[in-house]
Amino acid sequence: MSVASKHEAVVPTGPASFHPIVVAESPGLRRELVATMDSAGIELEAVAQREALSEYEIGASTVLIFACDVDRPTDMTALRRLRRDHPAPPIVVVSPRSTATAVRRTLDAGADAIVFEPEIDIALVASVRAVESGQSVVPRKVRAGVERPNLSHRERQVLNLVCEGHTNAEIAEALFLAESTIKSHMASIFTKLGVHSRKEARAAFLDLKSMITGSPSDPDLEEMQI
Repeated sequence: MSVASKHEAVVPTGPASFHPIVVAESPGLRRELVATMDSAGIELEAVAQREALSEYEIGASTVLIFACDVDRPTDMTALRRLRRDHPAPPIVVVSPRSTATAVRRTLDAGADAIVFEPEIDIALVASVRAVESGQSVVPRKVRAGVERPNLSHRERQVLNLVCEGHTNAEIAEALFLAESTIKSHMASIFTKLGVHSRKEARAAFLDLKSMITGSPSDPDLEEMQI
């Protein structure tokens, strides 16, 4: 087991052909993640903050194990930034238990796998090895609900205008619809995306678009308050 210090290189010190790095703010969770991997004979590095990864040369052979709460919008923003900053390596998210909708949002935000905290001991090593070989992994109990939402053409029009910062009244005027109709579309959008605010809907929609087009979300839009 090894814990990163400044300027240490990420090198393969065990039998694995990949180089895992744990990113976990909680010291206790960080120790648990490292110990679980270490028990499988996989040595790795561990850091407390995402920003500490700037000290490493990270490539496709790295596997990032990122601890966050998938139900917390700020953690999802951190995951999107992690993926934007490091597009090559697979990311395994470790989170408290959540819903299928939240798991889908996590995958759309850039994760390759998700492991719930109560299942770390049985699922973490297998998930890390799976993503290293090009697979995606989700908990079996939620896999039926992780399909991407089927947004209608009108809902996509509305969301595009939301992403541009327009109010419901402005969207209604642009689409020649009643404002009450826009509110109905927004309610449907919130349900399909599993979100609770316009800001979360915008972030989820940008994630969906980037997954489809292969283009990263606009970092400037990520900072907008809608």
